[in-house]
Amino acid sequence: MDYEKFEWLVENSRLFMPHVDKLGDPFEGTTPNGELAWWNRKAENAESFEQRQIIEHNRRILSDMAKQFRNYYYISCWSMNKYENYAMWKCYAKSNNAVAVRSNYAVLRSLLPIYVEMGMVRYIDYATERLPSMNLFEYIMHKDIYYSHENEIRAVAASIIAKDQLAKHFNENHFELEKSPGFYVYAPLIDLKQLIKGVVLHPEIEADIKTRVIDLCLAKGLNRPELSRRAQEPVF
Repeated sequence: MDYEKFEWLVENSRLFMPHVDKLGDPFEGTTPNGELAWWNRKAENAESFEQRQIIEHNRRILSDMAKQFRNYYYISCWSMNKYENYAMWKCYAKSNNAVAVRSNYAVLRSLLPIYVEMGMVRYIDYATERLPSMNLFEYIMHKDIYYSHENEIRAVAASIIAKDQLAKHFNENHFELEKSPGFYVYAPLIDLKQLIKGVVLHPEIEADIKTRVIDLCLAKGLNRPELSRRAQEPVF
């Protein structure tokens, strides 16, 4: 993440989880074309007109429900890659003034409210493959094979499943950005000392930003940031 986002995370002790519309992939949470093609083939092979009507009705219901559920998703994206890599720096940092945050699955799961779901993203060819089941959560836990380099684990806050006191908690941590009307985010308070197991500096981070990251981490009781593996001097 860019330094500004890291600074916000550390200063506010909140995990920034934007609405699914803000992740950059327009197909997030949508019905894959391969899924629609499967339903169409099933309808074409129906043994009767009535059976075909039922199949087409079920396809519409599932697609409509998936579309409605998409409005309620807020996502925190993490990579399972063991090491930071060039592709991820280029995709998720606007400049060299960036860091990578290290944590682990069990810790993140323990720090999030119980109504926030977590799991590994599965990658399929959206043009030809279908989802493995009719569970609506499959729609937000699958991405096109194009993004497989991300090797993603994600936490998903779905306001629609938070009821009673859980709904109250969700609403207390649901915000609209002052500088970006219409940009909604779910940002629960989180224990940074438990969450952040390490901070890795971009291999070409500017010296003054590097100093600011180090000072910020030490001031907040976090471990001293690590140098990127690519920042080491080559040996000839």
